[in-house]
Amino acid sequence: MRSRGSVTVTKRPTVSTHTATAGCVTCHGQGTGWTGANALALAARHHDATQHATWCDTHLSVRYGHAQPDARQIDIEDAIREADRG
Repeated sequence: MRSRGSVTVTKRPTVSTHTATAGCVTCHGQGTGWTGANALALAARHHDATQHATWCDTHLSVRYGHAQPDARQIDIEDAIREADRG
């Protein structure tokens, strides 16, 4: 942890993913024409070149930290195993 004046910055485990899909209404209809990192740029360039209406859908997912095992789940599994042996 570092302190910058009155702001404290904490390092935490972080995972983020970004997905993008795009298409041209004229060329692709409702289907997807482009996917991946360049999908938005391809849709923009296609619109500039053809004046077709294009669309882009993006999703950003961010996860902080790691899920801790739930000890209660292990207790339940042990109880079921013991009942089956019964």
